[in-house]
Amino acid sequence: MTASLNQPRRMRIRRTTTFRLTAMLGLAFLVAMVGLLGLIYALTERELLGRTDALLAYQRRVFADIPAARLPRAVEAAIRSSADHLNHFALLDAQGHEIVGDFVPPAHLRPGVAVELAPRHSDPVALRLLPVPTPDDGVLVIARDISQIADLRRRVFEILLTSGLFATAMLALAAMALSAAPLRRVRALTALATRIGAGELTLRMPVSRRGDELDVIAVTLNAMIEEIARLLQQVKGATDAIAHDLRAPLANLRGQLERLRDAAAPGGASPVALSELFDNALGDLDIVLLRFGALLRIAELEATNRQAGFTELDPMALAASVCELFGPLAEDRGINLLQSGNWGRLIQGDEKLLFEVVSNLVENAIKFIPVGGTVTVGVTDMDGAPVLVVRDDGPGIPIAERASVLRRYYRGSAAQHSAGSGLGLSLVAEIVHLHGFALQLEDARPGLEVRIICAPDITMK
Repeated sequence: MTASLNQPRRMRIRRTTTFRLTAMLGLAFLVAMVGLLGLIYALTERELLGRTDALLAYQRRVFADIPAARLPRAVEAAIRSSADHLNHFALLDAQGHEIVGDFVPPAHLRPGVAVELAPRHSDPVALRLLPVPTPDDGVLVIARDISQIADLRRRVFEILLTSGLFATAMLALAAMALSAAPLRRVRALTALATRIGAGELTLRMPVSRRGDELDVIAVTLNAMIEEIARLLQQVKGATDAIAHDLRAPLANLRGQLERLRDAAAPGGASPVALSELFDNALGDLDIVLLRFGALLRIAELEATNRQAGFTELDPMALAASVCELFGPLAEDRGINLLQSGNWGRLIQGDEKLLFEVVSNLVENAIKFIPVGGTVTVGVTDMDGAPVLVVRDDGPGIPIAERASVLRRYYRGSAAQHSAGSGLGLSLVAEIVHLHGFALQLEDARPGLEVRIICAPDITMK
């Protein structure tokens, strides 16, 4: 794993995604530009050659009406009259010998087919040739100087070659420049990942203001690190709490068993005293089993993907079921248990787990509020999301303790003298977290209002 984490330190710029994408886009741009310039040149050359062929065709029609006997003089006159020296002529007999002309045409020309003649040592200009048969089986070669077209072709090739080399160099520099910053960020992320993998879970990946793909990855990794740190903290807290909180009940249980041993000896305690010692020992054992049961329940929620059993349900139905279950208990203790809210709002969740959450909150409220108090269970709305609310008018929880009461084994100042394991609200928090909901503890003035906001991506308070 260490080797894989250190690999980006040795990563070269040309292997980065930014470099490759820049090179691919630049190459596509170069190909498009070369194609555009090539198309422009091809159309221009076609137009110029078309005009040249039209001039050659015109000259062909001029000589077509001249008899064979007068053709040499007509060719000489055409050569002398070409003031711009762009037109050239050569008259050959049936054996291919030159009769008259101002250039030497190549052999084996096909009559009626225009061809190009590249510059030669004897004739350093480029020509466009049109061989025309004569009535006496000879050949009249009409030529037109196309040096400008040849120069255009050469210059376009030079431009393409020079600009291509320059653009390739600039493209490579741009790709390297654009890849340098992301590579530095990747190296920084890798260095932090190495330190986090070594156990420094307080570190977080840096997130810039760009909002690019690296920032998305960094935010995702930060959320993952926070979740891992939270789980590790829970494991550490659980082991510390087990060692601390179960020590006293187990020590008391051992003391009770020693007293039972002494009382069971001949001449020991009376049957009533023995029964009392048995009850005390069983009570201490029940405390140990209750705490272990709550711990196993939380571990089950953390290790099992309960989201596979989520269904659509009405939170008001949960409130009604809990009120029906705890109604007799509230009546025995002189507590008013009410329900409020509207039916018909649907959420996705595990009905049994959410029922356990609401039951736990209602049981705590009934336990801590005085006689004559009121506990209200219902459903309301917050920014369009359904909210399960459990409100009481008891002593409440001080603001300084609201975050702590969600930790395992923590017991608030109001619960120090009452029975309990300190795991109830941590179990509530775990189930709410499993659903992706938010848990808020607010002041009810007087009392406490617990809100379960049944919508994801809301910060837990």
